[in-house]
Amino acid sequence: MSEDSDDTDGERVVFAMLVGVTFGAALGTTVLQDITQGIVVGVVVGTLAALVFPAWTDRLYKTVTDKLEE
Repeated sequence: MSEDSDDTDGERVVFAMLVGVTFGAALGTTVLQDITQGIVVGVVVGTLAALVFPAWTDRLYKTVTDKLEE
């Protein structure tokens, strides 16, 4: 594995965590009535999603970065 590959994996996991935080905050506010628990759940789910479904999170990460570079 090259150094660039490690950076991309780390970025992908952090990206999934941030997406999880965003949805977790919304879920925590609306459903759980506690934003803190929603954020914690979002981080956990985002991290697990990045580790269990690397192809999906990689595709989403590439799509978002391509849109941001436009």
